[in-house]
Amino acid sequence: MQQCANCQFSNRVGVAFCEKCGASLISVSPFATRSLGSEELLSTSVRAFTTQPSNNVITASTVIRIEVAGFAEPVLIKPQQEIVLGRRDPATGAMPDVDLTPFAGYRMGVSRRHAALRPGEENRLDLWDLGSGNGTFLNGTRLGAHRPYRLNDNDEVRLGQMAMKVYFEVATAYPLNGAS
Repeated sequence: MQQCANCQFSNRVGVAFCEKCGASLISVSPFATRSLGSEELLSTSVRAFTTQPSNNVITASTVIRIEVAGFAEPVLIKPQQEIVLGRRDPATGAMPDVDLTPFAGYRMGVSRRHAALRPGEENRLDLWDLGSGNGTFLNGTRLGAHRPYRLNDNDEVRLGQMAMKVYFEVATAYPLNGAS
C-alpha cells in the first residue's frame, strides 16, 4: 500500500495519484523546475507571448496558457463563451475545442468531453467537470460534475491522470492553438 502524504489515505501499489484526494503519489512533482540549458531551447512562440499575469480577470487581451506535465510546448487559447477540453473521437468525428489526444489523452483517462472553461461572475473564468469518468481535479480537490469552480492563475488542473498548470497572460500578439 502507498500512503498519500496529503490525506494519509492508503492507496493500491502502483497508483500514480491518490484515489481519495487526487494528490500525486510520485516522489518528484511533474511541475518541478528543470534547467533548459540555453536560450535557444525556448521556442520563439513562447517568447512572443510571455508577459505579466492578468490578475485572473478575463479581458479582451487575455490568453490562457496551459502547460501539460511532460510536454514542452504549451497550449494557448483565447477565452470564449465555452472551451471544451477533451480528446477527439475518430468514430464520430467529434472534436473538442482543446484536443488533448496528442498529449496521450486516451492513455491518461481524458474523456471526449471532459471539462469546460466558461466565463463566470466578475469577468473571471470557471472550470466545469462535464461528467467525466475519471474526474477533474483543481489543486488536488476532485470537482463535482456540472458545477462551476473558480479558476485562478497558476492553478493545477488534472483531467483523469493528465496534470497541467493554467496561467492567465496578457498579450497583444500571440500564436494560438486549440480554440481561436
